[in-house]
Amino acid sequence: MKRRAAITLTGAVLALGLWSMTAYSADDEEKQARLEAQKAILKLADSMRENKGDTKAQAAAIKKKFDELQPLMWIYKPKNKGGIGMKDGAGIELELGRLGGPKARLTPAKIADLKLDLVKAAEISKAIAEISDLYAPKKDTAKWKGYNKEMRKAADELIEATKGGNPMQVKRAINNLNASCTNCHGDFRE
Repeated sequence: MKRRAAITLTGAVLALGLWSMTAYSADDEEKQARLEAQKAILKLADSMRENKGDTKAQAAAIKKKFDELQPLMWIYKPKNKGGIGMKDGAGIELELGRLGGPKARLTPAKIADLKLDLVKAAEISKAIAEISDLYAPKKDTAKWKGYNKEMRKAADELIEATKGGNPMQVKRAINNLNASCTNCHGDFRE
């Protein structure tokens, strides 16, 4: 009886060990995919900002590597969740939502403090819009591409408004960018 219990216990421990290694491996692969996606997006954003290279070809290469858009969108998450993050690690999506909200009080000093993060968020959004065009669904393709066009336009507005430092213009640009994302997610996110 003791021998049978020892064998059963040993088998259970081995099975648990194998299961935990598999789970860790899957999580590790997902994390690696997100990191590769972020690196590719940041490289595309740099190319777009500097007008270097064939950005359409870069976007196509990203699309070829990632079957789905989801790992690419993870870039908007907070740093502690595996995203790029903004000041103090806040996620781009949440921080822009907060900055565009009714309680947010933007001042020229606050804009100056957040300038690099705001411009970076806008550049990332332009890169995401470029890539997202390639993931257009067969149904409502024009609507999908329209949202991406709005996203590019709002990202450009945010870059210009941030450089100008006008709080009202920055907030309007943030809200336009948020709206392009929210409207697209409302129609297409599963």
